[in-house]
Amino acid sequence: MAFGKPIIDFVKRLYKHFDTPPAVIEVVNYRFYIVSNIGQTVAWAAHLEWMFIFYFLGVFKLAFIQIPSILVYVIAININRRGHHMLAMVISLTEIVAHQMLAVYFIGWDAAFQYFIPVVAIFPFLIPKGNWFWKWFMLLMCLGSYVFIDFYMNNIVPVYSLSRTTLTVFHVTNIMLSFALFATWAIYLSFAVNRAQVIIEEKTKELTKAEEAVKQAEIQLKLELKEQENNIITKEKQRYEELLLNILPYEVAQELKENGKSEAKMFDHVTVMFTDFKDFTKIGEQMSPGQLVKEIDYCFSSFDKIIQKYGIEKIKTIGDSYMCAGGLPAVNKTHATDVIHAAIDIMTFMLEHKKEKEAKGETPFEIRIGINTGPVVAGIVGIRKFAYDIWGDTVNIASRMESSGEPGKINISGSTHEQVKEKFRCTYRGKVEAKNKGEIDMYFVEG
Repeated sequence: MAFGKPIIDFVKRLYKHFDTPPAVIEVVNYRFYIVSNIGQTVAWAAHLEWMFIFYFLGVFKLAFIQIPSILVYVIAININRRGHHMLAMVISLTEIVAHQMLAVYFIGWDAAFQYFIPVVAIFPFLIPKGNWFWKWFMLLMCLGSYVFIDFYMNNIVPVYSLSRTTLTVFHVTNIMLSFALFATWAIYLSFAVNRAQVIIEEKTKELTKAEEAVKQAEIQLKLELKEQENNIITKEKQRYEELLLNILPYEVAQELKENGKSEAKMFDHVTVMFTDFKDFTKIGEQMSPGQLVKEIDYCFSSFDKIIQKYGIEKIKTIGDSYMCAGGLPAVNKTHATDVIHAAIDIMTFMLEHKKEKEAKGETPFEIRIGINTGPVVAGIVGIRKFAYDIWGDTVNIASRMESSGEPGKINISGSTHEQVKEKFRCTYRGKVEAKNKGEIDMYFVEG
């Protein structure tokens, strides 16, 4: 029993090799796959047999030629199993044509090896989705090779002289094998057609079952939709709240949900920061619109993460200008320090990003940062696409701090300096003229 199981397993594997196409093979190519798989397997087995026969007869060169021929068919079988049927067929037919010409050259026309060429010439046309160029190319190659052998190699003196009896045996055997192969292909083709039809029917049944399962699932889904309505409403509400919190501060969003509106509020002490890129228009003209948007998005997304770390509220962006404020809507006493910490982190980020851009040979953006502290009014304006915004002279002066600053510098007003002078080292710039604001005390934050 232990001896019989390996034999049974071998027979099963052999049957699967010949009769069960791999998953990569298209259904339409099942028939050809099965036929060509058997043909190529028989071919390498036959060449193995010929190798011993020729070696025994002393035709050593032709015997050794069988070795690469066997490898060619093994490779062709593996290529065929991967779904590359035409490539496998081109390799196989090329080997057959070359091999038969060599056989005629070494042992002569009378051995009748050339008769195998017409047998295999039809094989490319059995590939349902094969390229027609290669089909006709293979047919013409077989035809041309056979004509060449018939006209130009008919009377050549073979390299090896075999006895008349041996040549007669070869001649009769090869003619019989050629006709036998024709008959075998015809018989098995009929079987393969039936087998392929069975497989197609099985696949069709599987597809029908899958379609029925989909229909049942759709019916079940419709029955469950009513029960899921509350869950859908809840999820949509959560999504709405998440979107609202992404647009508005939490306190303002809660007030808007509870009251349907949000009143503007006065904040006596907040710190406002503006950032702007130097020569933005000039550098932007060197980029495609897509590259420009991608670069701004990368920078502003990084700014968002930095100010979030310090509890600072993003107000808005206008072009290349970024505006945020500390100390609102939740009042705190550290807003000035928080904003300057965030400004230092932003400046550090931009300097590192500048090095990366320059290393790639790209022109980087240089940033100016301006900060001012004072009172503002904050709230929502409009009824469509509303946004949380702030107003007041504090905002205007913060903007002037940015425009009056220098690239790579954090420029703060005197009012902000009063809040942070014990915590940051600053350099007094003197009174600097600011557009429409006269002279204002300004400081560069050094560290």
